[in-house]
Amino acid sequence: MLKDLLNEFVNHPDFDVDTMVLDNYQLKPGLYIRFDNYNKMDELYVKKKTDLPENDPLAEWFKKADFYSSLIEMNKPVDPKKKIHSNNLFTLFCKRDVFYQEGKVHPQMEEHIDRYFSALLNPRNRETADIFAAAYYKPLPEESVNYSKARFNSVLDMVAEYIKKEGIKENCYIKLFLNAEEEVYVYESGRYLLPKIFNNNSCNVNVGGRILGLSNTDMGMNAKKPFLEHKTTAFKVPYRISAEEALLLRKLYLWLFGQGRGGRPLYNGYIPVWEHAPQLLLVANEVDVCKPVIYLHFERGIDLTIDDCEFLPSFSDKMSKAIVFTNYFDNCLNKSSYKSGVLDKLSAVEAHINENLYAFQLLRNYDVENIKITDKLSQALANQIMLSREAMRAWLRKGYFLPMQSGVDKITMGVILARLQKLEFIPALAYALNVRFSLMKYFREEEKDMGLTIQTAYLNLREKVLNTKDTANCENDLEFYLATGQLLRYFFSLSQAQTLHYDVLWRGITAARDAGDIKTECRKYFQRYAHDININNPRFNNMLSIVSSYLPEKEEPINLDALFYGFAADNIIYYKDKEDDKNDKEQ
Repeated sequence: MLKDLLNEFVNHPDFDVDTMVLDNYQLKPGLYIRFDNYNKMDELYVKKKTDLPENDPLAEWFKKADFYSSLIEMNKPVDPKKKIHSNNLFTLFCKRDVFYQEGKVHPQMEEHIDRYFSALLNPRNRETADIFAAAYYKPLPEESVNYSKARFNSVLDMVAEYIKKEGIKENCYIKLFLNAEEEVYVYESGRYLLPKIFNNNSCNVNVGGRILGLSNTDMGMNAKKPFLEHKTTAFKVPYRISAEEALLLRKLYLWLFGQGRGGRPLYNGYIPVWEHAPQLLLVANEVDVCKPVIYLHFERGIDLTIDDCEFLPSFSDKMSKAIVFTNYFDNCLNKSSYKSGVLDKLSAVEAHINENLYAFQLLRNYDVENIKITDKLSQALANQIMLSREAMRAWLRKGYFLPMQSGVDKITMGVILARLQKLEFIPALAYALNVRFSLMKYFREEEKDMGLTIQTAYLNLREKVLNTKDTANCENDLEFYLATGQLLRYFFSLSQAQTLHYDVLWRGITAARDAGDIKTECRKYFQRYAHDININNPRFNNMLSIVSSYLPEKEEPINLDALFYGFAADNIIYYKDKEDDKNDKEQ
């Protein structure tokens, strides 16, 4: 798969690889100083939120020089003691506390410089010498190395004064550069990269004058990871690539690291195969027609790691069949801001589900290994995210709907139950039910529209309860569970507590095994709030009569959908029609 990525990266007709990487390369926070032949300083101080001016010659120079002078990783330094973090004789990178101490140059700084330049002069092992020979690199002239070392030693006090004057903070990088042509930086960068680009030079082989080795990108094979070593073949390493491919792979990862939209870094995207788009890495809503793509997800830390890479033979954000998110609480819930409508893009559906079903917790925890529990994210919801996110990702980001189709009932109900642990406001339960009912209708077209059936039953229940001339009786299971939800909501409305904890209620409801247990739970709350209940209220008595008179003909699963709907919808006991509202306003 990595070679497939390289093919798309290298063969794009409109871009040069180095230009692509440099265009996306970002200077990290630090103090950047360039010295000319007369030790005149050109400086640039980059902070975390610094917006560099576009087309600024100095900033562009620093970007190129920094790119060619940076280490692959901290485990592959030039300096054996890892105090100096640059890679060639024209640069000197280190942290401020290594360079500066108590208002002057650190007393050990010259020792660090001596060690760094000695390492540049003397390749450590035979493998490095063989690689240099294969690439026709001549040894560094000792005079040039000593000249650069003397230049840097001569400006140390000047830099220390500048650090003191500008108040450069601790842990900031100090990066010193000697003015040189870009071609020289590129050449010396190769001197560092060629022996460091592979994972382990002891695995290298020379085939017809070409050095092949184990990739250092997303691959580690050492004493800590012995399971990657092949034990039953003549070769021990999983695969080898050429030095050229290894260098291109590093540039690809650096380019991906710099990808973003709207000032924010990207963590996933799509690379079109065989069809070169103006932007090589597309976000979902930019893939508007079906095409073969490679889906990527990457983690960002000090370096970038691709943790999901999959070829999708035919993907488009545009859905072949749109999904209708219906407000099943229309005319049943007064204060509702649910955004119903038709969505035909996977990215829009993902945002809608994230907001209304997962309370904005899915997207931020799609790829988190250990989800952090917060005031807004319960352990129960974190568990449900872990259980459901792969099915959601397969459908919403890769276009595979089968996992979601087979698990939509269990997934959506599991999330709703988990949400009740920390339900912020009751309409949020209604919004989550709207998503559940809409998804059930979308994936199970052959079945009845569950949401519409429950909504119709609620409207019938309202008419029956509001008719206070006759005592109401329960006619079916659906009516019983809706009335139970209504009663429980009514009991909760009588609470004097400043903050209502619905998890106490739902622990009892969800632990119930049958309708008898549900009635027992209702009775418990009736007894708790009996002193506040108006027993002469005909609406309450009708609702209580419906619940009490229910006798199931046979053992049936508890209808949590109807119960939750009854709890989330407007309470019929408090119901006011338009005529009542009009009379209240006139009075």
